[in-house]
Amino acid sequence: MSGRIVLVTGAAAGIGWATAQAFAKTGDRVLVADIDGARAEARATELGTGHRAIAVDMSHEAQIIGMIADIVAREGRLDVLVNNAGRIDGGTSVVEQTPEGFRSLLALNLDGSAIAAREAAAVMRRQGGGAIVNVASGAALRAIPLRNGYSASKAGVVAMTRNQACAWAKDGIQVNAIAPGYTRTELVDKLIVDGRVDPAKVARRIPMGRMGAPEEIASAILHLASPAARYMAGALLVVDGASHAFGGSDDANLQRGAPPSSPPEGPPVIAVGSGEVDDALGDMLRGRGVRVISHDAIGRHGRLDGVLNSDPRPGEAGHLDRLFLGAQAAGRVMLRQGFGSIVNLTGIAGQIGLADTGSAGPEAAAVGMLTRTMACEWGGSGIRVNALAAGSLVDAGLLPRIPLRRLATAAEIAAVVAFLLSPAAGFVSGSIVPVDGGLSAYGGLDLAA
Repeated sequence: MSGRIVLVTGAAAGIGWATAQAFAKTGDRVLVADIDGARAEARATELGTGHRAIAVDMSHEAQIIGMIADIVAREGRLDVLVNNAGRIDGGTSVVEQTPEGFRSLLALNLDGSAIAAREAAAVMRRQGGGAIVNVASGAALRAIPLRNGYSASKAGVVAMTRNQACAWAKDGIQVNAIAPGYTRTELVDKLIVDGRVDPAKVARRIPMGRMGAPEEIASAILHLASPAARYMAGALLVVDGASHAFGGSDDANLQRGAPPSSPPEGPPVIAVGSGEVDDALGDMLRGRGVRVISHDAIGRHGRLDGVLNSDPRPGEAGHLDRLFLGAQAAGRVMLRQGFGSIVNLTGIAGQIGLADTGSAGPEAAAVGMLTRTMACEWGGSGIRVNALAAGSLVDAGLLPRIPLRRLATAAEIAAVVAFLLSPAAGFVSGSIVPVDGGLSAYGGLDLAA
């Protein structure tokens, strides 16, 4: 096997197992790490020749250090680390939580991930680069009663990811995080059978009207570990069917158009505009057999699978209004058919404070909230809407604040758009995805050239 060496922790079940399978299918060699050594062995055998198991307790520093050292000794390198191992609280309130229980959960969910990333980064630095994906949770964004240690630990993972990305970007190490929402793993299936989880009640809290599949989370992890995400640094990709974006009082999954349906057979139809990113995306998609059309041809081809909703005059006032009109036109078509994906292309100024940007920052921030609103309104009809907050292609004055030490290229922005429009992002909606080289993650002094 000639693929990358990929270490997935907590890989014997659930999201970890789906992730291990996804990497193996691409030709990568997967190291299946889990506290349940026997099950990890069975999983590695299931993956086939070239993959192997590692028994490890990710709450013990010495075991983690030994694991990474053994990988280097046996494999010679480590290309990807997926920090997935973790557990939830046992449903204990804050006043009843023991200090020992709280600390043991953080030792696994937060400290173990930090140690694994530190050791992996040392290897990746020597070999010239690599990728780390830290698995956080939607619980990092919204508090869950009786999950005090879990939510706290996952919020720590998000901040840890930003710190690692900013520190290691110069070494060619790509660090990002994923925040899965409610995912139908085998554990959740058992809770449903036991009557402890009501799937209909859960679905009502998710605009897309369903739980995610482990394979959908794995697809997003695969993207973050790929060259297509090379200009993402310290980003958090939320994969939860837009539940994090919903703030209404009604059920989140109200259907406001046709019922969700699968696209018909035949080449997908995706509309793009006329900017640099649009051109790069069009070239990329045509190479994949996609039928690329212009914005003014929306609704004339019998189907509309996706739209890059870009602004032909992004530097001028009225950015929000132009994107509103573009998304509205696409939404009308997609609501009739019950499927489709929209990416609203805006700037990173809406996520950070920049001096002398005029209306750019407020309008970009407004695009982000408009995106979330559309995702929540249209999710019940199978439509996904996300925003991409792009770093600058031309403003060299930002370089001292960019951990990657360079500006974006149109192709790098287009690569993330292509992912967001694809079925691989099937549970990503309502997200604002920064593709900015770490600009929005960094809060330190100006970086040395």
